[in-house]
Amino acid sequence: MTEQILVTPAEVADDGTVTRPASYRTETSQKIVQERRVTRFRVPCRAEMTPEFNASVQRALKARGLYHGPINGEMDRRTRAAIRSFQKPQGFDSDILSVAGARQLGLVAVALDTSDSPE
Repeated sequence: MTEQILVTPAEVADDGTVTRPASYRTETSQKIVQERRVTRFRVPCRAEMTPEFNASVQRALKARGLYHGPINGEMDRRTRAAIRSFQKPQGFDSDILSVAGARQLGLVAVALDTSDSPE
């Protein structure tokens, strides 16, 4: 953190004009401003992250206007930035595709809730 510390206050004449401006010194120090959080989430298996799957991720993100690179099947910087842009509005600020994100993109099967279906 960087803070400006007042050394001498400004001198102000009776008519309101500043005869000498205030002087400050700058102090920089390290402080914990927010405690670290550990976030755990499920991700697609490494074996599933094939170039074909990655290309599907790129196409799904491109269809949503979030990915503007080539469909090359590589999990590159542009693909990761698009993943972050997709997941961040949902409260998950990561460039690693979560299983939930993959489901929302229609890339991972969603388990059906059979409790409501007739038997």
